[in-house]
Amino acid sequence: MNQTQALALFDLDGTLTRRDTLSDLLIRQFGLRRCLAAGIPLAPLLLGVPGGLVSRDTAKTRVLKAFFGGMPEEEFLAVGERYAREHLENLLRPQARERLHWHIGEGHRVIVISASVSDWIRPWTDRLGIELLASEAARENGRITGELAGANCRGEEKVRRLRGLLDPGDYQPIYAYGDTDGDTAMLALADHPTYRGLR
Repeated sequence: MNQTQALALFDLDGTLTRRDTLSDLLIRQFGLRRCLAAGIPLAPLLLGVPGGLVSRDTAKTRVLKAFFGGMPEEEFLAVGERYAREHLENLLRPQARERLHWHIGEGHRVIVISASVSDWIRPWTDRLGIELLASEAARENGRITGELAGANCRGEEKVRRLRGLLDPGDYQPIYAYGDTDGDTAMLALADHPTYRGLR
């Protein structure tokens, strides 16, 4: 282990990207009309999230179930692969893309830590040669259930996942980039935290 290697931690949605990747993927995959139709029964649930009446985890799994519940795993993987290949790079904020590639070019260890599901992010991070910690979609009998396999990768869970992968004390300096309170714990690890600074 190189004790002086730098570590760069990036949130994805809203930090690296201009908007949420799940909603962007749903519109591209299913079309605006179907998304709006599905959104009507989900609206009371989704509107309860900002006020804390409904947990983000509950809202996320309800959306995943509505669109992907029962989908064959192979089809879901293909959807994620296509989105990552054709759309994710174009969703990056220019300043965020520049900063991401600076860290890569400097040889820093770069990890994207996201609450979004890994299947539509990993093909992109693999192509860049960087690492990913993200929420995972649950599978059962070869199909997507709509539930998460394990905890939603948000808040303290981001730090727990990171510490399960490495010891932050082995890296100096640590950079972290985020844009919501779900990134606060991750930002607190950093020597150089950046909150909403890549816009």
